[in-house]
Amino acid sequence: MRRWKPAELAGAELVSLEELLSSADFLVVCCALTPDTKYLLNAPRLALMKPTAYVINIARGPIIDQQALTSALQQKHLAGAGLDVFEQEPVDPADPLLSLDNVIVAPHALAWTDELLRGVGTSAIESLLAVAAGKLPKYVINRDVVDRPGMQAKLARFGAGYG
Repeated sequence: MRRWKPAELAGAELVSLEELLSSADFLVVCCALTPDTKYLLNAPRLALMKPTAYVINIARGPIIDQQALTSALQQKHLAGAGLDVFEQEPVDPADPLLSLDNVIVAPHALAWTDELLRGVGTSAIESLLAVAAGKLPKYVINRDVVDRPGMQAKLARFGAGYG
């Protein structure tokens, strides 16, 4: 009986990074920044890419050697780039990367969706109502505060007054 691997189930073929870079039309970077991925895309690896290829970085800036990327874009060794992260943040307004006409930049705001904003508002209101009723909010970051006498007294006072 054949066991399917996750890549096969998704219709993908696993290849080396070098093969991927040399064949990609669009490369979307979305890995974690670790010591192993810092400058994962450096000058030699960017040189493997087709001059018609686009690099899109939505992960972390230092995964790409920004100076090497700028050079590849200036020399038209790459068709373009879409970036919402930079090696140094905030990016220097004088950075030559920002003046290139084959680069699109955007704020790193993937999470700022209607769903996120609605969820944040709902969570805040639920927390306020819980405290007003003398109860502990669902999401308490500093759990050590919960057992302090002052916090317990505040919850009891709110519970008596508004609960």
